[in-house]
Amino acid sequence: MKLMRTCREVTRLVLEGEDRRLHLGERLGVRLHMMVCKTCPAFADQVALMRQAMGRWKQYAESGDAPPPDQPKT
Repeated sequence: MKLMRTCREVTRLVLEGEDRRLHLGERLGVRLHMMVCKTCPAFADQVALMRQAMGRWKQYAESGDAPPPDQPKT
């Protein structure tokens, strides 16, 4: 079990974590890396923001209603 991961490995695991539950060793490696790296936490935040935005877009597209209140009407 490899605990210290590279940025490339952590990036891959963050993206894989969107599709599947990471194993314990993978989760620990990601957490350890996030404690010492400045850029990987920002990447993980961006992925979370994209997931949230896609969820909102999906809700809007399925409802067929007006855009969310913080979006201008077109």
